Amino acid sequence: MLETVRTFTALSEEFVEESLRLWPVEATAAGIHDYDHLLPDDTPDGFRARSAWLRDLEQRLAASVTWEELSTEHRVDYALLRSRISVLRAELEEIRTHARDPVACLRTALDGVALLVTRPFAPLEERREAIIGRLMAIPEYLAAAGAGLEQVPATWVELALEVTDGGPSFLNDVAHALLRAFPNDAERIEHAGVRAVAGFIAFRETLERDLGPCASGDFALGERWLDFRIEREHLLPLKNAALEQLGRGHVTRLRRLLEQEALRLDPHRSWREQIEEARWPAEPGARRVALAAELERARAFVAERQLVPVPEVPLAVAEAGAWQRSLRAGLAYLSPAPFDLEPAGVLLAPALDGARRSTAQAASPARTGPALAAAREGWPGRHLQGALAIHCGSRLRRLAGNSVFADGWALYAEESMAEEGFCPAPADRLGLILDLLAGAGRAVADVGLHGGRMSLAAAAGYLADEALFGRAEALAEAKRLTLAPAQALGGLVGRLQIIELREEAKRRLGARYDRLDFHAALLASGTLPPALIGEELWERLGVD
Repeated sequence: MLETVRTFTALSEEFVEESLRLWPVEATAAGIHDYDHLLPDDTPDGFRARSAWLRDLEQRLAASVTWEELSTEHRVDYALLRSRISVLRAELEEIRTHARDPVACLRTALDGVALLVTRPFAPLEERREAIIGRLMAIPEYLAAAGAGLEQVPATWVELALEVTDGGPSFLNDVAHALLRAFPNDAERIEHAGVRAVAGFIAFRETLERDLGPCASGDFALGERWLDFRIEREHLLPLKNAALEQLGRGHVTRLRRLLEQEALRLDPHRSWREQIEEARWPAEPGARRVALAAELERARAFVAERQLVPVPEVPLAVAEAGAWQRSLRAGLAYLSPAPFDLEPAGVLLAPALDGARRSTAQAASPARTGPALAAAREGWPGRHLQGALAIHCGSRLRRLAGNSVFADGWALYAEESMAEEGFCPAPADRLGLILDLLAGAGRAVADVGLHGGRMSLAAAAGYLADEALFGRAEALAEAKRLTLAPAQALGGLVGRLQIIELREEAKRRLGARYDRLDFHAALLASGTLPPALIGEELWERLGVD
């Protein structure tokens, strides 16, 4: 048994080390800074090399590790590792999104720089060389990645063009910030900034000249591979069509609940009129101030009520870049790096001031106010969960980032705070229902789009008509969903799985059930599929 554990641990560590080397931007995100100056080898040869290594590792894992000889903790890690390898192999060898998605390489290049700028894991002087290195690497990286693209769907060309519109301004801002900090190194910094922008301009020309005119292919993953991801990545027992029906049922129920609640709160005004009271402030800078104040209030509220263990990991609020706003209209969360010495989370808020306000944002309704956003994205939501996850278990587990649990916990946390009285305003009560409705609507559009049952226009129409998104917001959201199959279902499904685990804990523990203990035990496993968390939960709670 001991030898089996040693063998498995060695293979698990090999996966961590080699995957961080092969995906250097993910290494930076994790707080491993050996590859901060590099971008990945996203050429056909680079993808084939990754596939060959994963195939060999999977064979060695199956041949040398006997699952029955592992402890519960190692069994969970074993299932996680098998899941990660199988999903990565399928993506590289069968699905091959990298050969059709031009947004992915743009996001990799920009994330590679943004992570080094946004996260103060070291003084800027120590980060300078890595930033310059990645700026210098962008032209060759994008040219090589672009050369491997074929049969690019028209929707992805459009999204890639939006990112190339915002990318150069961000890169120029980075170069100018470096110039202000290091005027004696102006020549190198200017050269790196010009090269990086030139790489984006060249990639845009490729999109317009070569890929756009001959755009073809379908963004839909297809039912076979969609079900594969649902089963292998999220370990869910449901097929995509069943998940769509589940989501549609929740959309119908939540629509009815929204109308009933609005009528109860004020029979003379519609929910749309009432929700106006929760709008974010529109004046420059006021959005960030309001959010920061609510985050601080939420943290104090969680600690006072002892809802969840509160980790000492700070959360900052920053402004999202234009290219980030192209891919996400609302708040974006950057989780703390598990291997940084002083990890911190960052909430990226879209600007709402003047010319920097995007078309999608201008047309989007204020679905919820800053209080609910603070609970969902901060305390006890996404940030608190991510801050606890970076200290859990093995290095493999600390790198896990299952969207079903993360998104499900965010909505569960928001709902729990509302039930505790953190958001007593009537508009916030309606806002919570709108957020739950949005999660259910996204799940329906996700599996509908990638199961081939919904066109882009139909998905956008459903989000607008049934999930109550604004028209422009619905179209932008539907486009974003095409890039991430089986990810947007997490808010709906994950929340339901967490509630199911909670109710089971109440039944099994009876009078011994304690809310804080349950949440602590639930969050101690990390950001794993809920099915794996259940394996360890009962041991932590002392349930046979």
